[in-house]
Amino acid sequence: MGIHVWWPLALLALVPIIILLYFLKQNIKKKEFSSIMLWREVYRTVEATKPWEKLRKNLLLILQIITVLLFILALMGPWLAGRGQETELTVLVLDNSASMDTLYDGEKTRLEAAKESACAYVDSLPAGSAVCIVSGNRQAVLVLSGSQNGIEIKNRIQSIEQTPFAGDLSSSLGLVQSCISQKESSQVVFYTDTVFDKGNLEAQVENFCTETENCSLDTLNYSKNDGKFIILAQVTNYGKQDITQEVNLYGTDRQGKEQLLEIADAAVPAGETVSVYFEQDEAALSAMDSLRAELNAPDALAGDNTAWCVLEEEHAMRVLLFSNSNLFVEKAFANLSGVDVYRTSDPGVFATEEASGYDLYIFDGMLPDELPATGNFLFFHCSHEEWFSASGKATETTLKILPGEITSYTADTSFGVNETNTYELPSWGASFLQADDQSAGFYGIYNGHRIAVFGFDLHQTDFGLQAEFPILISELSSYLLDGGLTEKTSYVAGESILVHGMGSGSDLTLRLPDGSVQQIAASEAAGSYLEGTETGVYHVSQEQNGRVKEQAFAVQFPSGQESSVNSAQDMASDQEIQDGQNFAGATELRNLFLVILLILMAAEWVIYAKSS
Repeated sequence: MGIHVWWPLALLALVPIIILLYFLKQNIKKKEFSSIMLWREVYRTVEATKPWEKLRKNLLLILQIITVLLFILALMGPWLAGRGQETELTVLVLDNSASMDTLYDGEKTRLEAAKESACAYVDSLPAGSAVCIVSGNRQAVLVLSGSQNGIEIKNRIQSIEQTPFAGDLSSSLGLVQSCISQKESSQVVFYTDTVFDKGNLEAQVENFCTETENCSLDTLNYSKNDGKFIILAQVTNYGKQDITQEVNLYGTDRQGKEQLLEIADAAVPAGETVSVYFEQDEAALSAMDSLRAELNAPDALAGDNTAWCVLEEEHAMRVLLFSNSNLFVEKAFANLSGVDVYRTSDPGVFATEEASGYDLYIFDGMLPDELPATGNFLFFHCSHEEWFSASGKATETTLKILPGEITSYTADTSFGVNETNTYELPSWGASFLQADDQSAGFYGIYNGHRIAVFGFDLHQTDFGLQAEFPILISELSSYLLDGGLTEKTSYVAGESILVHGMGSGSDLTLRLPDGSVQQIAASEAAGSYLEGTETGVYHVSQEQNGRVKEQAFAVQFPSGQESSVNSAQDMASDQEIQDGQNFAGATELRNLFLVILLILMAAEWVIYAKSS
């Protein structure tokens, strides 16, 4: 037998109160007696007024005490293990997504409460029951498979760690189906705080979503204007009460030392988002590596109270055009803000230090003997035997710009060319230009270099005169002139982080927010994927051709998906989320106690009516 909750035991204090009321009750009736019988009746009256005499053979008192005890037992939700409902396998699925770190009862989190409930459920199972344990967020993990050892099962349940990842238990359905597919009888119990679609799976869901107050710091960004940093923080109130929050702004220098810069108040109405602005002098932030904003007042979910922003160093991007003459390309890049374009037609330049240190190299119909070791490359009407080569030619044809990452504003544009090379896509390439069914242009990352290839000479087409040409160059520049080791400086926890190291460089060094350091082999540096499993600011660095290249990036809490900690509470009635009190394999005794309670109350009323 087991109990769901223990707090109703506090109501046992009602029993001595009932007994005390019987002590205080006066039950003496005045009657006339003859003088001969006076002293005998006085003696009987004195004996009857003794307190303990009132408790002898008092049926009403006994019924009332039993009624209170049954009421307390009903509130505690007792159950009996279902010995006659044994199954081959029980699957327990625990949600460890970011929202499960929300406080459940003011002390323990939802995940901790779910672990306790799952362990209690394991205790209710028949001895020798086989149990699988699955944890789930954006992806499911099989924690334990088919164990019959109760101690091991509960230890594995307790070993499930909280994650900062977004997601729900829908990601676990495939794994659960795989666990039970070969079993004739099985039962599945989900422990979560989020609404999800179980599909056709028959399962119990214990909902740990309780209504609470929570605010999140969603974003932290900045812009520069007239020597000032304008810093924006957005705060969202997911609770049902208007609140005022203090937002603290901190700056962290390159040595990791943090200092408080400013404090601002944010009045946030229930269910709304407000923006908080800070203003800092450029000189005050010149030594800063990153910014951190934090909500000063604690709430139910601590993880979403902080956001980070990396301060990027600004410098003019340098482009070297290797061409006899191509005004279309030269003017298109020269018109880009913050870009300096240089042109040469002397291949001997590439053998000197003068050609090193450019962010982008453009090769227009010709190549040097050896490509630069650093920077990104844009090729027009070229082939490089080691990296890519033309597979054919197309003449008097029409090229179409394909939809993709770098063609948001020029997709589906068509233009004619006299002649173009066509290519078989390398494994690292993605096509953005198509001639009939063949690729006439592609882009990608190879050996740490961002590369884009046009199969035609701009002089063989009128595309350079069309309005779409400078737009496409602008889109390409956003891709090719991003010279960082990572694609961006802000990620959400769990998002894949692609690192563009160089295979010819040193091992990559990754410094985590907690200060620990990891090494990534140089052989894996180009195109290595990282995963931010901890929120905060990371630093990745690599020595390339004698100089150290470093990139900072922030990993944020997924507040957009996980901070609405009351969403399942609000939607429970529509989504049929159960409260976890009816577990498969257990017989509930609450209804039985309630029926007996009603019978006793009826009997008590009848006895009282007859005695009055």
